[in-house]
Amino acid sequence: MTRLVAAVGDELGPLPGTVLGVGLVAAATSAARLLATDRPDAVVLIGTAGRLGDGPRVGTVIVASEVALGSAAAVLGLGYVPRRPGPIAADPGLVERIGLPLARVLTNLAITTDPALAERFAAEGQVEHMEAYAVAYACADAGVPFAAVLGITNEVGPGAHAEWLRHRLLVQAAVQAVAARIVGG
Repeated sequence: MTRLVAAVGDELGPLPGTVLGVGLVAAATSAARLLATDRPDAVVLIGTAGRLGDGPRVGTVIVASEVALGSAAAVLGLGYVPRRPGPIAADPGLVERIGLPLARVLTNLAITTDPALAERFAAEGQVEHMEAYAVAYACADAGVPFAAVLGITNEVGPGAHAEWLRHRLLVQAAVQAVAARIVGG
């Protein structure tokens, strides 16, 4: 069975699935627990995300081609990540089955609000999402196929939250329609 997961219940809506919690740590621990106890055949993360640089436009629903881990300190030259884990590719079979436009997803510890930092992160990904890397990593560790279906609600930067509030319900509904096809077919 393919299991849907999301950071919050609003993203799942009426669909059956598991709420992981917000952020990298909550998503990692919840995903690992789900994989150990339920042993799904595949995991599809659904949710909303922000556009980096020339990434997909607001209103677009994408599937992650790969998910990478970002660090503001590292990208700004203020620190480094020892043995930084590399990007994790989404499962090609799931990606093909979902059949949406592809985008590279970057997971950070915090939502990026600074335009200069967002520009730097755009070199590493097209979409910013807070939980994707945690779920992808847990799935890779457990040998379970992973994909992420994300709706773009905002441009990453200082106006992101207000834009997210304006677009999230419509974008969540579009993501849920795609997710219903995934678990139904």
